[in-house]
Amino acid sequence: MMKDKAKFFRALGDETRLKIIACLLNHEHCACEFTVITNKDQTTNSRHLRVLVEAGILKYRKEGRNVIYSVKDDEIKEVLSKIGIEEIESCCKGC
Repeated sequence: MMKDKAKFFRALGDETRLKIIACLLNHEHCACEFTVITNKDQTTNSRHLRVLVEAGILKYRKEGRNVIYSVKDDEIKEVLSKIGIEEIESCCKGC
């Protein structure tokens, strides 16, 4: 249990990952969109997304060749909102 919590909080300890989460609180995104959202290359984004999935924060599904990411569930969304993640400037303010 403590190991899972440590993994969760470690995943939140990076500015790029926080930006990704803030965007996904609004709606899901294809992995390919994160190069524009984060201004980082696809390999770097893939590593960040993997950390977030392994921490139990994000989930993904495949649609053909695309991988679509979203926040795992409403409980996680609520926790992230309570700790202020939704207040981070998102990629899609008007959504």
